[in-house]
Amino acid sequence: MIKHLSVEGMSCKHCVNRVKKYLETVGTNVSVDLEGKKADFNAESDVDMATVIKEISEFGFTVKEI
Repeated sequence: MIKHLSVEGMSCKHCVNRVKKYLETVGTNVSVDLEGKKADFNAESDVDMATVIKEISEFGFTVKEI
């Protein structure tokens, strides 16, 4: 299932890469858009979105499922 996240606080390619690397551990076809402040990915069937949001938030970003 395709999931869409709003990710506020990313400021550079390093931020994008950090989010992308994490999302690649829980899904496929990961796309992270710095200017659009969003991330999209195909979630594995058993992924817990609350955990995904918590983990990315711990990087210092504000994350919401959209």
